[in-house]
Amino acid sequence: MDGDCTSRFYTNLLIAKYLKHNGLEDSLAAFIKETALPFSALEESKRSNSIVGEVPLESLQSIIQDRICYKKSSFQDRFKTLSVNDDLAPIDNAKYGIEPWNYNLKFSLDLNLNKILPKDTLFISAKFIDDDKYLLLSSAAGELTIYDVERTTSKVLKVNEVVKGIVKLCGSIGSSGYHYVCPMNGSFYLLNKNFEFITDAVWKIHSRMITHIKICTFTESSWFIISSGMDNLLKLSFLEVQDGKLLLKQLSEIKLASNCTSLNVIANDGNNDGHTKFSVFLTRAEFTHIACYAISDSKSLVHSYNIALNNTEFSTYAFNIRDAIVADFVHSDGEDVIKQAQSSMLVVATSHKPYMRLILVEIPMEMDHSESMESGATPKTYYDKVLRNFATEISQDDFSLPILQKLKTSNGILVGNDGGMYSIDLMNGDSRILKIPDGAKSLRNRIKCMDVSGDQMRVVAGTSNKYMYMLNITK
Repeated sequence: MDGDCTSRFYTNLLIAKYLKHNGLEDSLAAFIKETALPFSALEESKRSNSIVGEVPLESLQSIIQDRICYKKSSFQDRFKTLSVNDDLAPIDNAKYGIEPWNYNLKFSLDLNLNKILPKDTLFISAKFIDDDKYLLLSSAAGELTIYDVERTTSKVLKVNEVVKGIVKLCGSIGSSGYHYVCPMNGSFYLLNKNFEFITDAVWKIHSRMITHIKICTFTESSWFIISSGMDNLLKLSFLEVQDGKLLLKQLSEIKLASNCTSLNVIANDGNNDGHTKFSVFLTRAEFTHIACYAISDSKSLVHSYNIALNNTEFSTYAFNIRDAIVADFVHSDGEDVIKQAQSSMLVVATSHKPYMRLILVEIPMEMDHSESMESGATPKTYYDKVLRNFATEISQDDFSLPILQKLKTSNGILVGNDGGMYSIDLMNGDSRILKIPDGAKSLRNRIKCMDVSGDQMRVVAGTSNKYMYMLNITK
């Protein structure tokens, strides 16, 4: 056996022995399969053979330790550049469901949607709906495009003929077959299952543009609508079907001191009264607290508590919160609402420059909110719920608008920002630009819209240079 083969075999043997010694059985099996290393070589009785002679096989740790001691100063300088973070705060990975990023995951180009969608169009919103059968896309030209994922066909709905202004938000009403669009005038329009406007189903919810909206199923024929707008109001509305007619009633509103930057809802079915309880998590500009509101039994919004992202009790503003999502990786059916898990957390993207920071925040298990909060008592503020605060390599400026999406199949987070799409490993804080297929190089530009399908098998993203791609996710 020549020197190169001997060296390669010896190296593989060292690695395999290291994997076995540390109990990394899955990695060991994959490594042996890829290198065709005979498993018998790992047995102690086979440690001395014609290849390695009578010299005992050293451990990989001892070889590396000797090498580091030999050139200690060089390695110390090199280790400083391996991570942008110091030692991360310890976290109970099993409790919060945090696992390493799945590097076996592959992103392949499913379709360049520009070949099917209207030409030279800047899309500003993308949403998978109806069990991922359709993709709703709104454009800066005031058009709504319905893309049929299975048939790979699309049709353009001339929204500007009915609605004045651009549609920023669109989606479906649970599994009812109804769809909604929210133009810049603060109104809420309903469409039927054929994506046709319902003439008597339009309501003025906000005086200015709706910036965030969540739909929560109350019964099979009624839904809570939680929305915030440029009028700095958080509103609770109730949509229901009565005798074949659609009715919307505004139930409650709360005036915000600044504009909303993110809105999340958690549903908890574990109550004795048989009714689902909802908790609303809102972040706003110039406020480093997460405000939690509850929908009380009297169907009104109640400010329950705050979660501070800094430990300074008398300072509520140190940075802006750009976006936040719930990251327990538990999805409900057909809705953009998360079901409460045993331990849930929020992932928060900050406005830090030149690089974004991500903060992991534990959500208190206080889902049964007291009615006494309606009396005007001061909400409690938690200062001990920050689990981890780490820097990323995602560059941003004052005008960056990151988009966070959880990816259950990868055990991590996707971030769309100025430089493209990034993956975030929540276990070790690692962030890196996503490896994009050759046919989708334009995804290295500013991401304007992004969504992950409910089955976690597709990602759609649109860029500032008017490209729209759909990627397949495979293991």
